[in-house]
Amino acid sequence: MQKGVRKTLAMTLVFLMILPAILTPQVGSTEAQQPSLSIGNRWTYKVEYLDPDTGDVVANGTTTREIIGESNFTVDTTTYNCFVVMTNHTTEYQNIKSMIYLLKSDLRTVKEDMEYWLKTGEEFTLYLISNITYDPPLEELDFPLTEGKKWNVSLSKTETVTFPGEPPDTKTTHLARNYTVSETLDRVTVDAGTFDAFVVSYRTSDFIYEQYYSSIVGGSVMELKKRRSDEQLMMRMELIETNLIGPSAPIELWVWLAIGIGIVVIAVVAIYIFIRMRKPSVAGMPKMVFLAKFRYPLFFR
Repeated sequence: MQKGVRKTLAMTLVFLMILPAILTPQVGSTEAQQPSLSIGNRWTYKVEYLDPDTGDVVANGTTTREIIGESNFTVDTTTYNCFVVMTNHTTEYQNIKSMIYLLKSDLRTVKEDMEYWLKTGEEFTLYLISNITYDPPLEELDFPLTEGKKWNVSLSKTETVTFPGEPPDTKTTHLARNYTVSETLDRVTVDAGTFDAFVVSYRTSDFIYEQYYSSIVGGSVMELKKRRSDEQLMMRMELIETNLIGPSAPIELWVWLAIGIGIVVIAVVAIYIFIRMRKPSVAGMPKMVFLAKFRYPLFFR
């Protein structure tokens, strides 16, 4: 009997040892699907501007992004169903308020309306208004994201800039970008936590932009702007908090692993208790106990 218990425990130990190996390929899955967003989702970041030559912080601030509604927006003859994202970017010297229209179907950017305020004395003064439309919509994240993925965008950008007291100035330019995703996930620790992130980047003639995207929060956990000539950091933005915490495949799989281990352990303990509490046979039963059982049948009790 004890030999059977030992055999069961040994088999359980072997199972617990190989189960993580079975699940490892899934835990290491590196693909980010498009997040499921809704009105009320919010992200808050802290922002630092740095002197690229010295590395000194020259300005601090915060950025908030919140989905405040939905809107149908028409460009030429095409109507887009969009999320409306309100952003507020504030430092000691500037305040940028904007509305960004993201396609609900794939989160491409259709339109941006921005107000740029500069601080003069103790107050912020409106410096300019910028209204931008993209045709076709700008694809900054091509879902699903995978390691090493690349995509290009080529579109028309129409921007209308208005300075206070002056007539609007509208111009259309061609916008071309080459986006790349890092070959491996990058583990990033910010105030909101530690995340495995895809590093999505593109370059302009002067700058390098990097977005550290995590599917757990449905957006960026960090964004960087670097000087292209020497890749010195000029701006860093890190996630402080969000009310959107999405599912994480590795976490879910390890939860299932824990549940599986718990079930196996409970089963083994139950078997062991059952064997220990099993009544002995009549042959091995003490004489007095046997007589008592004989004299008092079950239906007399």
